[in-house]
Amino acid sequence: MSDIYSYSDYRQYLKDHYERNKAVHPGFSYRFLAEKAGINSAPYFKFVIEGKRNLSKKTILKTCIALKLKDKEAEYFEHLVFFNQAKTADEKSIYFDKLISLQRYRNIPRIKNDQMEYFAEWHHCVIRELVCMSDFSAGPGAAAVANGTIDFARLGKLLNPPIPPTKAEASLKLLQDLGFLKREKGRYVQTDPVLTTGPGVQDFQVIRYQIRMMQLAIEAFERCRAEERMISSSTMGVSRTTFERVVKKVRDFRAHLAEMVSQDENPERVYQLTISMIPLSQKPGVKP
Repeated sequence: MSDIYSYSDYRQYLKDHYERNKAVHPGFSYRFLAEKAGINSAPYFKFVIEGKRNLSKKTILKTCIALKLKDKEAEYFEHLVFFNQAKTADEKSIYFDKLISLQRYRNIPRIKNDQMEYFAEWHHCVIRELVCMSDFSAGPGAAAVANGTIDFARLGKLLNPPIPPTKAEASLKLLQDLGFLKREKGRYVQTDPVLTTGPGVQDFQVIRYQIRMMQLAIEAFERCRAEERMISSSTMGVSRTTFERVVKKVRDFRAHLAEMVSQDENPERVYQLTISMIPLSQKPGVKP
């Protein structure tokens, strides 16, 4: 069963479900799926997938039963149907927010305490992305690829700012030792596309990593052309309640971005997104 939370189109989810089952069980059919849902129309789901029919509140429930979706997965599917079938932008916005909120229930692996060395140097996360985007084999031919020989000088120079070959080599070894990278068919791949520490982490390694990333953002004004970066800022007055709502909204937004980026099949560069909201004043009437 595919991860329902990775879908933004319920018809595509139904299509993938049908094709996957058809490949494994040749006898699987639209009629069988309709019968499982208690729907007296053999081509019903074929028409839905083709966009000729919509799901109703009643048939959504029946479809969830047929697909064996329960609890939060069923809730996500329901909101996904409403989002796709919404007639107005306001309706879409309402259901989009609900989808983003439910995506937090995805099984995104959290970085464990014994993996916190990942945050010891800023370049570890960049190497993790970059080494999977291109072939860094040292020398031409299949032998170099098969042996896993890497041109660490070229790899290190691609970082911005660059790092020495020795650091690139040590970083790649660490990423493998921590279980964040593995080799498949002569190429490096991520064991999990998305990683998280979870909200509210106060580990010193993570804090130091975040400070370094903010320093890199400052340096980007001189190191990067304007068209290569996006930096914006806003100053606003908010209550504690609104602050907490903003924090939740930002976390949901980051989850949505992570999902969108994970579906990018042709990444070209590694980017760092840093969002901060810091107090620039004391509360009126409170002594500093």
